[in-house]
Amino acid sequence: MAIQLAWQRFVSEQAGEPARTYIPMVYEKVPTSPTPWEYHVLTVDTSEGALPNVVQLNELGQQGWMLAGMLDERVGNYGRHVYYYFARPRD
Repeated sequence: MAIQLAWQRFVSEQAGEPARTYIPMVYEKVPTSPTPWEYHVLTVDTSEGALPNVVQLNELGQQGWMLAGMLDERVGNYGRHVYYYFARPRD
């Protein structure tokens, strides 16, 4: 890129024109209003059932849910629940 700009400047100066610097413009379509979201919490009591497997998580993904976070109460010995927080854009 720097070599190309130097070459353009050299050619412009040789032709008697002032040197020009070309600035690329990038346009991005930005939504005018914030995207509304909806949320889903999957709560698992580990003393009563197993954690979700890949098939269950893929089913949620096919429905448009994206895993946004999780909380495992077992880590700090606070409880036995695991919470999975999902989000997706509202239609």
